[in-house]
Amino acid sequence: MTEAPSSTESLHYVVSSNYVSWLLDRAKSGDDAALEDLAEYLISCIAGSRCTKRQQSPSTEYDLVCSIEGIPMDFRAEWGRYFVCECKNSKHKIDFTDFAKFCRVLDSVKVRFGIVFSRMGMQDSARREQQKIFQDRGIALVVFDEADIERIMEGENLVTLLRERYEAIRLDLLSG
Repeated sequence: MTEAPSSTESLHYVVSSNYVSWLLDRAKSGDDAALEDLAEYLISCIAGSRCTKRQQSPSTEYDLVCSIEGIPMDFRAEWGRYFVCECKNSKHKIDFTDFAKFCRVLDSVKVRFGIVFSRMGMQDSARREQQKIFQDRGIALVVFDEADIERIMEGENLVTLLRERYEAIRLDLLSG
């Protein structure tokens, strides 16, 4: 990226489905780094985004630290410049505890938006906590599972999915 994206470019999203499929297959076989690589690739294909993997602070390790460059023109302006991603390549759905821990990480660095990449998705207890975290702290946590990644691989626009998930949390539309 040499300059901020134009308003037209900001919604453009194209990925290599073969590369996404290869990384997803590696993640399915238990390669945790592959899920982080996949998350980094999916986010970095968003015009104006930058990602750095495996950043370390004195108290925690961030799977991905991301930023949005350029003039904020759409729903992403509400996130602030930075957001953090967590990658969970476990064989179980993320639960209340996983969400609470990640929320604490976001809260400690004053970030208002986070993405959890969890191949298995999330439990209902986490879904309710997702809404409560936004209502209490103004932090939006969205989750992408294996089915979402497959949709992206088939041509779905991640920016559109992010907007839909963010609006569902912001407007309390999760019960649908």
